[in-house]
Amino acid sequence: MRLAAGGAAAVVIAAAAIWLPVPRRGAPAPWSAAAAAERAERELPALGVLWGKVRGWERVGAGWTVSWQPTHGMWLVRAWVPDAPRAVRWRIEAASWLPGVRLTMRAARALVEADGGLAQERDRLGRRDWLVGGAALLGALPAGRELPVHPTPRRPWLEAVLVGLLVAGAAARHLVPGTPSRGWRHAVSWSGVCLIALTPWLAALARPVFRTGVRPWVAELAFGTAATVVLGALLFGARRFPAIAGSAPAAWLPAALGAGVLMGRLEPAEWLVSVAGLTLRLPALAAAAVIGGWVVALASDGLRELLRPVGASRRLVLAAVGVGAVAAAGPWIAVAVAIVLAAAFERGRGTWITTAVVSGWVVGSLLALVEWEAALRDAFVLLVAASAVAAVAALARTGAAVEAAES
Repeated sequence: MRLAAGGAAAVVIAAAAIWLPVPRRGAPAPWSAAAAAERAERELPALGVLWGKVRGWERVGAGWTVSWQPTHGMWLVRAWVPDAPRAVRWRIEAASWLPGVRLTMRAARALVEADGGLAQERDRLGRRDWLVGGAALLGALPAGRELPVHPTPRRPWLEAVLVGLLVAGAAARHLVPGTPSRGWRHAVSWSGVCLIALTPWLAALARPVFRTGVRPWVAELAFGTAATVVLGALLFGARRFPAIAGSAPAAWLPAALGAGVLMGRLEPAEWLVSVAGLTLRLPALAAAAVIGGWVVALASDGLRELLRPVGASRRLVLAAVGVGAVAAAGPWIAVAVAIVLAAAFERGRGTWITTAVVSGWVVGSLLALVEWEAALRDAFVLLVAASAVAAVAALARTGAAVEAAES
């Protein structure tokens, strides 16, 4: 009876989190980056250079910025493809040492058909580039105009607080290790291995690493090396500071998952829309959710230990901290809420809570940011997988309780 009631509650919470009307901050992406690249290749002329392969993309405003580069890396073609049926904006960047011509200001204005506007010359090693009224020239080659840029507002104080909590959590697990959970250790380790194996595809998310004068495979190798070092450090951390063994809080997992979905729809993580453009998005998102859950659980351990001196007033202080986090965290509201919520439980249950919230946050963000069918399908698959894990944990706990009662 309790299991049936819990299942019904989980269904109600999931339905409310998915279909509850929430205000949208911007228009979701109606198509993937691959579809945007196909549109640009179809609508734009040849531009006078070989485009090469699609190397990376980024969601900028109400459109996709896609980059192409040939294998020699001497130039880079970028295009901003808007969601609306408007003209595609493009830009060509070339290595400074490529030869060309040195046009006068009058010739440059005539070539771009601009009578007015500020004209700026840039002398390179073998040519002269011009920027006339926003239009660019590489020697005598028209190179398009400036593209929209994605504003990256940062909250350094939040990052500092998160780093401090992670250090405190690592110290707490080192000084009071507890019984490590083999299941969570294997889950985090295999998730890191999965992301390392996916680095050739994940390089498309690091669009700024592709630069003129640098071969694409060198940029991909640099990204793969950096990603492997970071993921290797996370794997070492998962082995050195493992999650503590404990039973899953079966009654709280559906609520945590639903809360994560709702917060993802309210304050989506905009970087996830670029991940949704990957072909292998589902394993990447699932692995990121597991690793993110372990990292957030480590931070929650730090918050729990820092509040240990307040004694019985800890939950009141956590409630106040949670209110402040909801008001100030912005797009990282799900991470802040997961840290505060997990700190209210014992260490053995914290990782379950944080992973449920982070998984729901990923699903909710995708539901708010994308509209094409393949990404939405994978989001629901991830939601079903997280719900199945929560159900299996609840069944295992119920079976263990029945066995203990019978013995």
